Amino acid sequence: MTEKAPGTGQQQYYIGLAVVAVTLIAIAWFFFRAEDTLVAEPEPTPVPTVQQPAPADVLTADKEPVDSLTVQAQDETPLQETPLDDAVAVEPTVKLPSLDNSDAEVKSGLLGLRWKAGLASLFVTEDMIRRFVVNVDNIAQGTLPKNQPLFQPMTVKFATLPADGGAVQLDPANFERYEPYLQLLESVSVTEVKRLFEYYYPLMQQAYAELGYPNAQFRVRLQEAIKVLLATPEVAPPMVLARPNVYYTYADPEIEALPLAQRQMIRLGPDNQKRLKRVLEAHQLVLAQP
Repeated sequence: MTEKAPGTGQQQYYIGLAVVAVTLIAIAWFFFRAEDTLVAEPEPTPVPTVQQPAPADVLTADKEPVDSLTVQAQDETPLQETPLDDAVAVEPTVKLPSLDNSDAEVKSGLLGLRWKAGLASLFVTEDMIRRFVVNVDNIAQGTLPKNQPLFQPMTVKFATLPADGGAVQLDPANFERYEPYLQLLESVSVTEVKRLFEYYYPLMQQAYAELGYPNAQFRVRLQEAIKVLLATPEVAPPMVLARPNVYYTYADPEIEALPLAQRQMIRLGPDNQKRLKRVLEAHQLVLAQP
C-alpha cells in the first residue's frame, strides 16, 4: 500500500484500482506496455484493411449492444457445387487486425458486451491488449505496473480517520469508491467475456511474446494471476496506517509483507474483496474449460 498523504501533490494512481481492473484479467481481453521488459517488435505483417463501425463510447439501456465478432460477408462470389465425395471442410478465416492497430476493433468488441448502462466509459481504450497483458504478467508476479491504468481515475479522494495513539486508519468510506467498477465487472456474463477472449487471444499471445516469453502460453499466466488475487487474505477494519514518508503503508508488518497486488486487493475492503473474488472465480472456471 503506497497512498500519498493528502496535500503532497498529485497522488500515485489510486491503489486498488488496478486490482479491480485486473478482474478484467479474469474478464480477459486487454492491455499494457512495460517498456523495460519489451523486446524488439518484429516487422508488422501487412493486414487487409477492414472497415469497422464507429464504436460507441458508452452503452445505454435503450441501445442494443453491438457484437463486433459477427463477421458479415461482403461481395460474396457464388460458390460452385462440389460433389460430396470431393468436398473438403474449410474453416472460416478470421482476419484480426494487427496488434499495433487493434484498439478500434477491441474497443468496439468491448463496448459490445452487455455492461451495465453508463459504466463502459470507465475503460481506458488506448493500447488495450498490451496493457492487459502487462497487467496480467505483473500480477502473476505479485506486482502491479506503474502508469498503466486500465480504468479512468477515481473522482473521490483517498481519506483517513484518526486512530488510537495518534495514528491514522483507512476510512471505510474509501470502499464506496470502488462501487461503479465492481458493478461494471459484475454486469457482464462470463460466457460473453470468454468468447471475446478466445477471439483476440492470438493478439494477446503476440503481446506476451513481446515481453520475452516466446514459448509460453498467455492463458497459463492469466490463471496464475487470478490465483494470486484469490489467495489474498481477508482483513477486517480498522486498517491502521503508517507514514514513513509521503506515502501511507500498512502498520501491520504481516500485511505490508504481502505481495503488492494482494495489498491493493485488501484496499478494496472485505465486502468488495468478496465480490471481486466471486467474479474472478467465475471467470477462472470458464477460462479453464477447453
